[in-house]
Amino acid sequence: MKTLIKKLIQKKNLTHSELDELKNSWSRLNFRSAPSTAEVLKEYRNLVVGKKIKSSALLESILQKRGVRTLSGVAIVTVLTKSWPCHGRCVYCPLEPGMPKSYLKSEPAAQRAYFNKFNPYNQVISRLQMLYNNGHLTNKIELIVKGGSWNAYPWNYQVWFIKECFRAANEFDPSLRGAKQRSNLISKPRDCFASLAMTQEQNENAANRIVGLTLETRPDLITHKTAEQIRFLGCTRVEMGIQHTDNKILRLTKRGHTIADAKKATALLRGYGFKIDFHLMPQLPGSTPAKDYKMFEKIFADPNLRPDMIKIYPCTVVKNSELYQWHKKGQFKPYADKKLIEMLVKVKSKIIPRYCRISRLIRDIPSTEIIAGNLATNLRQIIQVEMKRRGLTCQCLRCREIGHRPTCHSERSEESLFKLKLFIDQYQASGGTEYFLSFEDTRRRAVYAFCRLRLGADGLYPAFIRELHTYGQLMPLGQRSKKTTQHHGFGKLLMAAAEKIASEHGVDKIAVIAGIGVRGYYQHLGYQLEKTNMVKKLTNLR
Repeated sequence: MKTLIKKLIQKKNLTHSELDELKNSWSRLNFRSAPSTAEVLKEYRNLVVGKKIKSSALLESILQKRGVRTLSGVAIVTVLTKSWPCHGRCVYCPLEPGMPKSYLKSEPAAQRAYFNKFNPYNQVISRLQMLYNNGHLTNKIELIVKGGSWNAYPWNYQVWFIKECFRAANEFDPSLRGAKQRSNLISKPRDCFASLAMTQEQNENAANRIVGLTLETRPDLITHKTAEQIRFLGCTRVEMGIQHTDNKILRLTKRGHTIADAKKATALLRGYGFKIDFHLMPQLPGSTPAKDYKMFEKIFADPNLRPDMIKIYPCTVVKNSELYQWHKKGQFKPYADKKLIEMLVKVKSKIIPRYCRISRLIRDIPSTEIIAGNLATNLRQIIQVEMKRRGLTCQCLRCREIGHRPTCHSERSEESLFKLKLFIDQYQASGGTEYFLSFEDTRRRAVYAFCRLRLGADGLYPAFIRELHTYGQLMPLGQRSKKTTQHHGFGKLLMAAAEKIASEHGVDKIAVIAGIGVRGYYQHLGYQLEKTNMVKKLTNLR
């Protein structure tokens, strides 16, 4: 198979169809069945490790299964916490025995968690192994912890859970299989405070680094204490179930908090430097397409809200929920899917600002579980087709990131990377000023890298960099390629631009809410660890 792989590497513009043709040709010449893509990938890796061939970023991308999983520059690893009581009484949440509230065993991440008995170490290992087997790099991990409301869990459990996730990332070895890589520790929380710090420190230089940690919670559980706690754990982004801006709808659905709670929590989290992700639910009981459209308008018009990211989860009726009983009695029926699509087309084309990313448009609930509500698993694609038909575009980050812009493929050459323009968008949020700095093509069709800088307001620091991200296919640490945008110096340039803005406003100290695995990067830029953040004193850059 070595001959086949050498031919593949020699192809300067290899496509999936050419891959299949060359595999079939090799099969005929060697009187053997054509190797699977996984077999080719395995042999390719063996040859690279044995230094028989040089690595090829193009071939690796072709051999990847579902390349979109690392298209944003990180490998997403999702884990679930164990079942635990939730003080919320939301009518739409299913309560399935043995599962965290609102989650079903049939959901992909939930299946993996259930199989691993909710052991965090084993969940991370199994996901990393799956990504590796499908041709993905795992050296930059975005860890997402789901499972009800994080802050409702006992503090000892929280510390243990996160420590085990970091330990798994540190110890992951793709050459091991199954039980050999499973945790041999008893899956019980213990005093892990000292070992958490040690494990995180090890992750700073590990082969597989957790560069971002997302935790899921409710706005009414956010306090200064809980914010400090999750930052201690290494959290960089918080997902909050806002659901709606209409208090009447929140009361009807027994959500248990108000929009005022959401505003208060948002301001507090921004002060700590967290990235903020809202969960929003159109089609709730008591709502209409007009009310839902107004909800999205308010989210971005009100400076006390304005999240960095949103996940849109249209309300669906599933068994084991109070809403299911309402539906059976004829007391609730979601409005028509056509109206939902029409409303979301208007939202995406008219409301979403450039600084916000629409990460999801549906939950991963299998259609077989849904009694009423949206059944389309490709809702995003349906909306995109309809928008294209009408000549409409969405300005959200997800729609503009370079990896999702095939029409801008020609712009990914190394020469064109230096023709990008730095844009600086400014807006008010939670009493401070937000600067969204981005490297984009001159027509602002494609975003290559961006930075979120916050100035003013009551926060831990007068200047806070809340996010720095370079899009494009995930690249190994220390390597770069003409075919991707990572490791071309965009981050360094954005940091310098943010520092200059802060200095021009009289700020002499700037902080970064850095993930554990990227502390070393900021150290190279002159930042030092101060408690849980990377901090730098600014000279006069004006």
